[in-house]
Amino acid sequence: MAVQSTISEIQSAGQAAQDAAAKKDKNALGKDEFLKLLTAQLEKQDPTQPMDNTAFVAQLAQFSTLEQMSNSNETLTKMLAGQTTALQASSSQMVGKTAMLAGDALTLEPGDTSAKIGINLDKNASVAVEIQAEDGTTVNALGPLNLTAGDHTILWDGTDSNGTAVDSGKYTARVVALGSDGQTVSFKQTSSARITGMTFKDGTPTFIAGGNSLQLSDITELDE
Repeated sequence: MAVQSTISEIQSAGQAAQDAAAKKDKNALGKDEFLKLLTAQLEKQDPTQPMDNTAFVAQLAQFSTLEQMSNSNETLTKMLAGQTTALQASSSQMVGKTAMLAGDALTLEPGDTSAKIGINLDKNASVAVEIQAEDGTTVNALGPLNLTAGDHTILWDGTDSNGTAVDSGKYTARVVALGSDGQTVSFKQTSSARITGMTFKDGTPTFIAGGNSLQLSDITELDE
């Protein structure tokens, strides 16, 4: 067997092994098969024309690189599996906690006695909040409150205007913010909903709060 032919065959085997590692093709040549092929070709080489030392060292280096790639893939796979398990465990602990979500929708789950409205004001303002039922009727009004620019949390005690506890369900917090000149002040609003369930698919947790499906990125704050 000629030296060039031997080198060419080993290089082809090495490339096939690298492609197998990259594509995770079970039918392609792996590192163990590559080593067996290298050994067999060394055994069958023409003793009068042995492989050049430089070429042989290059093939061993190629095999070493392939093995490192394979080991790195195995390590990364284990790390990802560990991260997935940790994420599942930490995400499950969020069930039962109260999440703050962008928007004006409030949800009172059975057993809840209050709900929160978060407001981020662009500047000082007088803020009034109407709590409305699903049919649009106003069940309670909060304020007006003189608030400074920045973040604020307004607590609704879950009662109507007569102080009677309302039923669990979905409500809306309508916020009006007015400056000292009587003009509307811009604000960002969040509202509370208790996380009642969670699903986990393809490494991503999905939470159920207020009857809606939420991603982690939808939650701006988490309370007990």
